[in-house]
Amino acid sequence: LLALASGALSQNVVHFNVTKGLPGVHFGSAPSLARRGTYAEQLINDIAGGGYYVEVKVGTPGQTLTMLLDTGSSDAWVLGYNADLCTQEQLQQHYGMTCTDTYDPTQSSSERLIKKDGFKITYLDGAVAAGDYILDDFSIGGATVKSLQMAYVTKTVRGTGILGLGFSISERAATKYPNIMDEMANQGLIGSKAYSLYLNDRRTDSGSILFGGIDTDKFIGPLEILPLHKPPGGEYSSFEVNFTSVAISYTNGTRLSIPTAILDYPAPAVLDSGTTLSYLPDEMAQSIYSALGSATVYEPDLSMTLIDCAYQAAEPNLHLTITFTPTLTITIPIWELILDILDPAYPQSDPPPAAQTWTKTCVFGLQSTALFTQTGTIQTAPGGDGPQYVNFTLLGDTFLRSAYVVYDLSHYQIGLAQANLNSTASTVVPLSSEAAGLPTLTGVSAQQTTYTPTP
Repeated sequence: LLALASGALSQNVVHFNVTKGLPGVHFGSAPSLARRGTYAEQLINDIAGGGYYVEVKVGTPGQTLTMLLDTGSSDAWVLGYNADLCTQEQLQQHYGMTCTDTYDPTQSSSERLIKKDGFKITYLDGAVAAGDYILDDFSIGGATVKSLQMAYVTKTVRGTGILGLGFSISERAATKYPNIMDEMANQGLIGSKAYSLYLNDRRTDSGSILFGGIDTDKFIGPLEILPLHKPPGGEYSSFEVNFTSVAISYTNGTRLSIPTAILDYPAPAVLDSGTTLSYLPDEMAQSIYSALGSATVYEPDLSMTLIDCAYQAAEPNLHLTITFTPTLTITIPIWELILDILDPAYPQSDPPPAAQTWTKTCVFGLQSTALFTQTGTIQTAPGGDGPQYVNFTLLGDTFLRSAYVVYDLSHYQIGLAQANLNSTASTVVPLSSEAAGLPTLTGVSAQQTTYTPTP
């Protein structure tokens, strides 16, 4: 884990230095003066645990909690001390996890119950969380949101809470309410309802999130502004953008490109930090699988595409690229997509036929949406007369680590550029709600550090 070693307030910008630490570390002192500006927070890279985590404080006095950062949902929910997963050993054994730090509302003088049993959400992977809606103070990165509405979860299969940073229209509440992004802007903590996400590369321990600002040292070239995709007749409800193609670029200069034009349905890409892997429509994914020699297994407990771990040491010029506009392509080194996170006992003992000659079996960071049905359950067999496949594109952490992304909820825009990985410099530009949209900004001219992957 990482700790925020210090806090400083200067020119409406709150900046925190980040240092390595151990689980259970706490924040340094928060600024003594609260002003509208930007708030930086460290993220904890936990690939095996599935995602990026942030430490927050909830209640009075503050109770330190770890939460999954999720741009794909809109509610913040904290793990209750009496949650079923936290108190029942049978559930812990069944789901293979225990609870992180939990929240006890009886120990907070600022907690207030809003709606008993008012919260229930089902995620794409089928996980369910349910509980009450409450109000309590919520601190992140030196900023304290007073009386934030959040869910106090007592039924869950996840051992940590989730911090949803999406649009309030996608909340699970019957009556929509101001979520954390709304409240940070409403309470004058940030100048615009926007945040920037910098996950950094897979081999590092951390990334960062910047509320209300953009760090021009963290990306390369111009920050391209993309309009969010709006469903016909609908409202903006998620961070979806259109893209035009996915390609594999080989060391010898050849290129295999798969355009979205091959699809007979729209499949805009959701930029979702709460999902560890990325998902493409099956027609596009299969072309990539054939080119790289990957194999898909369909089993009740594990349906996913696997790949030879040898790609972790792939040559630097073997890349996956995703093109959004004629002037914007994000490049992902292939080794960023090779995840050695399988249980050692599976599937090494019974590999798929294509894996007989592999050095070791890894999870491929690019999966097919054919693994999911419309109900959100994992498909256990391809084809047939079963449930209809879901047609969508989801770009999770395996994509986001190579990108710098600005999520602008006020102007329904995404700012996107190639990430400048492992950058230690910082030049923060605060954002203003009075602007017509995201500003025109340019980052560094080229990648500032080099990295050679090793097996």
